[in-house]
Amino acid sequence: MPELPEVETIVRSLQPLVTGRRIVDAELPSSTADGAGSAILRRILREPAWRAPNDFVSAIRGASILGVRRHGKHLVFDLRSSNGAKYRRCLLIHLGMTGRLTCEETPEPRSPHTHLILSLDGSLDKSGRWLHYTDIRRFGRWQLLDASSEALRSLGPDPLEITFAEFAALLRSRRAMLKSLLLDQRFLRGLGNIYADESLFRARIHPAALAARLTREQAKRLYRGIRETLRLAIAAGGSSIANYVDGLGNSGYFQHEHRVYRRTGQPCVRCGSRIRKMLIASRSTHFCPRCQRAGRPVRKTASAPGRKVT
Repeated sequence: MPELPEVETIVRSLQPLVTGRRIVDAELPSSTADGAGSAILRRILREPAWRAPNDFVSAIRGASILGVRRHGKHLVFDLRSSNGAKYRRCLLIHLGMTGRLTCEETPEPRSPHTHLILSLDGSLDKSGRWLHYTDIRRFGRWQLLDASSEALRSLGPDPLEITFAEFAALLRSRRAMLKSLLLDQRFLRGLGNIYADESLFRARIHPAALAARLTREQAKRLYRGIRETLRLAIAAGGSSIANYVDGLGNSGYFQHEHRVYRRTGQPCVRCGSRIRKMLIASRSTHFCPRCQRAGRPVRKTASAPGRKVT
């Protein structure tokens, strides 16, 4: 699933291509006469609950794209209404596990899993463009909301915007294990399994450490580790492990810089110990048992209930 660096990379690649353009039309290739395609689209097109997928097309047709931004793991297209009114809407897109959003110079080619195509206008100095949304597993979602909607206000602060003082205060108030806490979008928005593991390794902190028990120095290391990891990943275009590509169809290469994620049994790049894997909150968690001793549980992790170590 694309995390903060991947979504930020997509936003940066799409911004110069779509900002200021008008959505001329929207096509729904998944629509079929037998209703199967409509069921697929109703799964993707969320709030408001559209009576039919074509209602979404009517609602978005003619809107102008004021800009594209990231909110956690979400892409947000800021739109101005098609009838000239001053009210604004936002198109909120979450790519799920296998979603791709790419800007193409033609409406073709399209795959069997292309579910939406937005046609964007051109001008004398630039040709039209087409935004293709493909999603093999169809866990992604599109929501057309009023600009004043509170749909995103339940998410926590952005890890690249929060100050250390704010971050430390959040840690002190939580007794959860760090790995599960970093995955909680209400705590920080944008982190997922990859960058939680990588950040904890850079901070030299055990993933099962309790947040409230961290010292101030450990909290500083974690704060810096998260921000450094995310910035390096953005600079590398994200991690292309499965389906992820940016808005131009290019793969990232930060997966070649991973220090612990999916490196079980391989030597630690820092000390040479074998990278180990454990389950925390039912998620695979990768760590170095020597480098990440700080904050480790008192009991042996192998015997602790709910945590399996390999």
